[in-house]
Amino acid sequence: MTPADRHALESRAERCLRRGELSEAFSLYRELAAAFPEDTTLKNRIAELEESLQPAELMNAKSNFKAEPEGAPRSATEEAERLASVGDYGGAISAYRKLLAARPDNELVKERMQELFTLAQASAPRPSAPTRHREAVLGEILSRIGARKRS
Repeated sequence: MTPADRHALESRAERCLRRGELSEAFSLYRELAAAFPEDTTLKNRIAELEESLQPAELMNAKSNFKAEPEGAPRSATEEAERLASVGDYGGAISAYRKLLAARPDNELVKERMQELFTLAQASAPRPSAPTRHREAVLGEILSRIGARKRS
């Protein structure tokens, strides 16, 4: 990437930020970071944007990129969302707890954890009543129905 290309891409990303197009700006900064992996300013900018994006926006922004090779380091947020997307709510909650330990004031992480707790509870298998209990209840209901018919 030439210096002119870099400048044009950075200008475009800044324009997106001013317009409030955070996921587009995130995509552009990720492209810049891939071209200039040693630039800590770009990495910091990506981290700031990542914190301000909703999880769904983060997933859409990632779709603009080529797949990273397996084993490539992921951000903690990306890893948590990957776990949540495959239904591993416990793993996702654990990853978000680590994020929250590093930044306890992050309200988005707290909200996402609450959503994941709700999803985990809804998807948990519910214990069924013992068969004997069901038979006893059914017998009681049938005897009451029979008693009503006699009167």
